[in-house]
Amino acid sequence: MNIKLLISISVFSFSSVAWSQESTNSAKFEPLSNVRVSMQRMLRSVEGRYFLDLYAGIWNPHGTLYDLRDQNVVAFKGSQKADQLHLKSVKVNGDSASSEQYQLSGHLDANTGNMASTFSALHSSLKTPIQFEPAFKAAEKLRFVFKFYGLKNINLAGTDRLKQVDVINKLDHKVVQSLTNFDAYPKSIGYMDINFDGYYDVVLSDISNTYKVEDKRFIYWMYNPKTGQFQRSPQLENIVGFPSLHGEKKQIDFGNGQIYQVADGLLNRLE
Repeated sequence: MNIKLLISISVFSFSSVAWSQESTNSAKFEPLSNVRVSMQRMLRSVEGRYFLDLYAGIWNPHGTLYDLRDQNVVAFKGSQKADQLHLKSVKVNGDSASSEQYQLSGHLDANTGNMASTFSALHSSLKTPIQFEPAFKAAEKLRFVFKFYGLKNINLAGTDRLKQVDVINKLDHKVVQSLTNFDAYPKSIGYMDINFDGYYDVVLSDISNTYKVEDKRFIYWMYNPKTGQFQRSPQLENIVGFPSLHGEKKQIDFGNGQIYQVADGLLNRLE
């Protein structure tokens, strides 16, 4: 059976007002300072040969490079200093060690998403310059930062809650929107382009009711460029599993055989 779900925010029938509000709710909660923002960048080389999934701006930057012409895949881990990335190839899922080791080094412009890099091999003369750019381009470049608020319980471990995320315009430092009405894991959030439209969406680990992180239930705040607001997606929240994005194919793998193809604002389950 082919299951189709709407994920294009522009066709959602409900208003963002029902799910989010710009308010002074933060006064009810305590600021949370140790929330990690895990941002997945999807980059494509300007000539179209390479696709890079990249997690940068964190203590352990890592990524996966896809050679779309030769159908090769290399996983990387490494270090970052300011905008400079230095990544080395690593084994994945028990793969046997390769006779060749690779490096990917470059300068990432965090504002534009462009990355000038060099892909090289340790034991050969391979040294390929690669210019990356965002794989999915948005009409408007958004620069958001976040502030987090929640509930803390110093007497009982594991009971902290992320309750509010303030979305702040990095240029004028004004609150664009306050995301509220949820209970989420307080240590990290995902910031990724779930529907491959060029705009980043906010993903929270749902711990409301009796849910635990291990249950892999998530809350999706999708950015709507028409309203300039994030809106919740009940359709996506009905799917159990972590959304592993495969931007080179415009697919989302939620695990347990739940693979969806994204096309024209529709999420089509593949059988």
